[in-house]
Amino acid sequence: MYETQERAKRITDIHVLWGQSTVIEELIQAGKIDEEYIYPFNGDEVLEWWLVTPWLAERLKEQGEIIIDKLGCRWWGRLTSGQAIYMDGVIQEICGND
Repeated sequence: MYETQERAKRITDIHVLWGQSTVIEELIQAGKIDEEYIYPFNGDEVLEWWLVTPWLAERLKEQGEIIIDKLGCRWWGRLTSGQAIYMDGVIQEICGND
């Protein structure tokens, strides 16, 4: 467990780049990104948007997470909020599988 937690911290330090919720809102308003990403078809509500590396985006996508791959960037639609990202279940799952 401790090893997974430490690995999760390292992965998020390296691969989660910046919070981008305001940027995504502006891109949607400008018509550069589809509005469907705010409320995806699966009914989940994205609470935060994060710019992530291609490596993490691919693993998040494999876990069924919402990823926008547009304009040369990859944004992760985080469905949780209020805790450190490394504690998210999906990050813990990635660390356990990789």
